[in-house]
Amino acid sequence: MNLTWFIFDLTNKQLITSSTIPQGEISDSKDVIFTETPILGNNFAPVSAGANGNRKISMQIPIINRGYEGNIGIVEQFNLLRNKSRGFLGLKRKNQWANNPKVLYYWGVGSVPLEYYVTKCNIQHTANMVNELGLPQHSVISLELTLDETSKLYKVEEVYRDITSVLGSAQTAWQGQRGYL
Repeated sequence: MNLTWFIFDLTNKQLITSSTIPQGEISDSKDVIFTETPILGNNFAPVSAGANGNRKISMQIPIINRGYEGNIGIVEQFNLLRNKSRGFLGLKRKNQWANNPKVLYYWGVGSVPLEYYVTKCNIQHTANMVNELGLPQHSVISLELTLDETSKLYKVEEVYRDITSVLGSAQTAWQGQRGYL
């Protein structure tokens, strides 16, 4: 089996994948926050380092299926990411304080697999692409994931980042000497 990309829903224990990969760009953002503190009489406001924002990954995933059941199966997998986990067939006891689902994701962003909270999961169905039963055959999932920087996997990412940055420096120096830059 060859998975092009995947998201593993850690809460609902399900693998989400499709033959189509995220379209366009995968946005990988993290705010670096500094605070300017105005002081009366100064000609400038000194800058203080603040806490940084959370790393967010966002993408759009086209879901295409021209079968009898449309693409409703995979769309329902994404629907589970928009709600608190109830367990299979709602057998898990309801808990109003339960977290929204967390997922494992790594594809296309240069990181080790990391745990993310699902902070946005919008589904847009193409109106003129439904089958005879009225089930959607083309949908676009807009997904935003926010990194859980308290997870154990994130600690592995920090080591990975340190090692690859050293390798990147060596690679850049080597390519610069050879005229590749």
